[in-house]
Amino acid sequence: MIVSARERLILQYLIDEMDQEVTIKELAELLDVSERTIHRDLKNIEDVIQPFDVKLVKRSGIGIKLIGDKNHLHQLRVAIQKQDYTEYTPDERIMIILCTLLESQEPVKLFSLANDLGVTAATVSHDLDKIEPNIEKFGLTLVRRRGYGIELVGSEESKRKMIRSLISDRLDVQDFLKLLRENIQKKSTNTIDSISERLLGLVQKEKLVIIEHLIEEINSRLPYPLADSSYVGLVVHLALAMERIQRGEKITIKEEYLSQLRLTKEFQFAREIAHKLQEIFNQNIPEDEIGYITMHLRGAKIRFEQGVNVQEENVETAFIVNQLIKTVERLMGATLRDDRSLFQGLLAHLQPTLYRLRQNMRISNPLLDQIKRDYKELFHTVKKAVSLTLSDMDVPDEEIGYLVLHFGSALNSQKIKNKIRVLIICSSGIGTSKMLATKIKNQIPGISELKSISAFELKKVNVEQYDLVLSTIPIEELPKEYLLVSPMLTDEEIDTIKKYIGKKGDYLAQPDSKEENTASQFSLQFDDFKGFTEKSFELIHILESLDLYEIKEDTEIESILQSVCERLLQKGLIQSVNGVVTALKRREMLGGLGIPGTKLALYHAKSEHVIRPSFSVIDLKYPKFIKSMDQKTMKVERILLLLVPEEASSNILEIMSFISALIIQSEESIQVFETAIRNDLIQYITQHYFYNFVQKHKE
Repeated sequence: MIVSARERLILQYLIDEMDQEVTIKELAELLDVSERTIHRDLKNIEDVIQPFDVKLVKRSGIGIKLIGDKNHLHQLRVAIQKQDYTEYTPDERIMIILCTLLESQEPVKLFSLANDLGVTAATVSHDLDKIEPNIEKFGLTLVRRRGYGIELVGSEESKRKMIRSLISDRLDVQDFLKLLRENIQKKSTNTIDSISERLLGLVQKEKLVIIEHLIEEINSRLPYPLADSSYVGLVVHLALAMERIQRGEKITIKEEYLSQLRLTKEFQFAREIAHKLQEIFNQNIPEDEIGYITMHLRGAKIRFEQGVNVQEENVETAFIVNQLIKTVERLMGATLRDDRSLFQGLLAHLQPTLYRLRQNMRISNPLLDQIKRDYKELFHTVKKAVSLTLSDMDVPDEEIGYLVLHFGSALNSQKIKNKIRVLIICSSGIGTSKMLATKIKNQIPGISELKSISAFELKKVNVEQYDLVLSTIPIEELPKEYLLVSPMLTDEEIDTIKKYIGKKGDYLAQPDSKEENTASQFSLQFDDFKGFTEKSFELIHILESLDLYEIKEDTEIESILQSVCERLLQKGLIQSVNGVVTALKRREMLGGLGIPGTKLALYHAKSEHVIRPSFSVIDLKYPKFIKSMDQKTMKVERILLLLVPEEASSNILEIMSFISALIIQSEESIQVFETAIRNDLIQYITQHYFYNFVQKHKE
């Protein structure tokens, strides 16, 4: 079978878009050739696909599509990937050039690259022109000098970032692991192509396998699961780090920032990873490397909507989420601010996103092209809203794409009567899972529960308790029948799901009386009620100890905190004044605590010196100027003080998270927290906590 590079691209595109027709014009624009050229390529393609029992169907005025069994289409895809070829597409040439430059320890000659790729030196020069802007994003410089050659110049850290990005963009986690393990065992595989081989060639595969097993074990013990795409990034980062360390190459991190990272929980996990790597490879790992592992762990965390705990970034992120939602509302003329699911989803997603952006850590988004195509207008709107809200940050399209999924989900949401329990297994991130879940809810009546998990979490979930299991990735040895669907869920897949449900029973029956409808408007299980009651007692204890302190002296913030903590010590809420004040000052070092657009500052800490959780209000007769969460200077007239024990229960963390998010939930809530006296503040928090509980259990 002989297939040209352009024909391979056409086939791959048609396979990806097999659920809808594609026009000749669309293919011509995609490949930047004439429509006549596409017609000529299609003639050869028809001969290529015939042995696979796949047909090319052409409908005049509509477009073309491939028709065939999914297994046959998969075999076709594998065949065109595995064939030996010397003709590469422009994107493949660029990938090979980058791999070559990243592998090489010395300049590479232009004619050597051209010879390897089977093209002219002028073509390689043109490819290098296209590569240069992307290289600069990673802080690298492309040196091109006659007689010297071509070389990538930059820090060790920048080169590692680029290698991680190339592998993450090319391979999703399942392809990565399967390719890696099969390649190590030297088995023939259906997923290997030469470009993927070149990418993995940048890292020693044996190291990847050892480190992947180590991270899989650590991942099961993290307080949050790693996003699947970040899982690959961390494994590759560690493999690269070990290779470079063994060659005597090191990276450094500023001591000021390293000291901040040492205060985080992720640093302890990073230290454990480093210790195990030292034992396995008999190689000392510098603390700077532990700092970079910490950055990966902090940048990769997913906080699920039902488990967003009080953290340093919560209020800052909640403020940004509110601003982003308001801006999208204004640009679209939509009403989204009352959508708590959207708020919680964005809060969970943006916390690690903001960290990645500040540390210049890039993320891949395999659905980006499809999101841009299917949600073109919304993508431009969200991108503009992000540029207005995060004006000091360069937010790449990959991150915008995930945010679009959240807003698209909110705009598509509908209330549905429900009876079916559905489990979704998705490897593309929380935004993709959420969009898929909403599409299912909108299209399939009868949903009572929708749970989205990563493939890595399967061990922790009893799949037998779900009526329907959907997965966007193939899962081997799943103990229950499941349906394989695309992340964007096509019309054909929706029909398949409906037929499957129909075979399993009459789940779609609707209540047939007004009395039944009324009775089902509030659905409450005993476990839900029990959990609410337990959390309510925690909230009562916190609010009963709430006091409003008025500071009449013109003194420094540290003295103010010292004074208030002495009173908390007398009340038996803390056991060390200096210990708590030190924890609060450490938190202040990590970033601003003033809430932008308000007269409030939120000082908060989790400390071993805190005995019981507390919430205190400090009014300042003499306002103070402090750094705000958007890194500006602002005037503060009231300080809100939240303290949590180091080993606080999940109920306490959830309550404190609720209070911190409520502060900037609306203009009304800001005014209440700015001005309310003790009893009014207690009443406001109590009412909203109960209201949120009722809304959550309304159908």
